[in-house]
Amino acid sequence: MIEYRTTIEGLSPDELKGFFVGWKKPLTTEQHYQILRNSSYVVLAYETGKSKVVGFINALSDGVYFAFIPMLEVLPEYQHMGIGSRLMEMMLELLKHITCIDLTCDIEMQNFYKKFGMFKSHGMIIRKYINQNG
Repeated sequence: MIEYRTTIEGLSPDELKGFFVGWKKPLTTEQHYQILRNSSYVVLAYETGKSKVVGFINALSDGVYFAFIPMLEVLPEYQHMGIGSRLMEMMLELLKHITCIDLTCDIEMQNFYKKFGMFKSHGMIIRKYINQNG
């Protein structure tokens, strides 16, 4: 059974295994835990029968006007089950008092985010791992 949580209270890094598939430099479970701990908002999809997180979304915010959603991920074996959509819906509910909500995504994900009233924008980024060895 999947339950949704808006806190990491009681969570251990061991319950965060299997994420960041295909990343050039995947995060460790400890780094993942620290990111969630330091986030302004978080929603977890938790598989109670297996005692593990199967999806998550986090947001960073000033709490007044701006929020940024850096990550939404669902474990590969749990994708296409509506978990990502539910995580996004819950995060947008947590951020309903925020006027500007931003995220960046790959082109193939834009239609997913359009379903939530988001639209394309242009931006600039730094990715230190691009064109670097190791």
